[in-house]
Amino acid sequence: MTSKNRAELVMMACGMLALAACGKPAARSGESQLLAPQGWGSASGPFIDRKGREIGRTLARQADGGVFIRIRATDLTPGWHGVHIHMTADCSDREDGFKKSGAHFDPDNHEHGLAHADGGERGDLPNIFANRDGDAQVEFFQPNVTLEPSEAGAAANGPFPLLDDDGFAIIIHANPDDHITQPIGGAGDRVACAAVGG
Repeated sequence: MTSKNRAELVMMACGMLALAACGKPAARSGESQLLAPQGWGSASGPFIDRKGREIGRTLARQADGGVFIRIRATDLTPGWHGVHIHMTADCSDREDGFKKSGAHFDPDNHEHGLAHADGGERGDLPNIFANRDGDAQVEFFQPNVTLEPSEAGAAANGPFPLLDDDGFAIIIHANPDDHITQPIGGAGDRVACAAVGG
């Protein structure tokens, strides 16, 4: 083997190592650090897909007048996906489609949809977009919810904390939410679930 051939092999090996270092498993090992600095969120949970794989994470942080929610997920179908806050922190029935997470967070008994004339449910969120690699990362500010009970939260949002006895879940759906069709905006199957609290 000539020195030129050895150099080419070394360059190929280095290139393969560099690609491996950029792969998704390495990214998944530090989801919280990718989403936010340590201490940014007071509530969090991993996203589980229908095969039981951990594909991302959500973090939530109380703010004045609402809650910040950050999401990072991988291995989604490229395109838009509906996202909702669900009533219960239970993602244990993945093979049945995460039904144990319950309905949307809706203590006011409203109709679904951010575009609904009555304002929709407290658990309605904007869609997220997964790129051609299936990766999505987003931050929402949800002004009509609170994480934990407090005088300030109760005054602004009613006595309906997300972190009650059974927590809450963030669900990613297969399709986009049209924000008007009942009961879930045509968002389709629940494809990923993150249980928070409970």
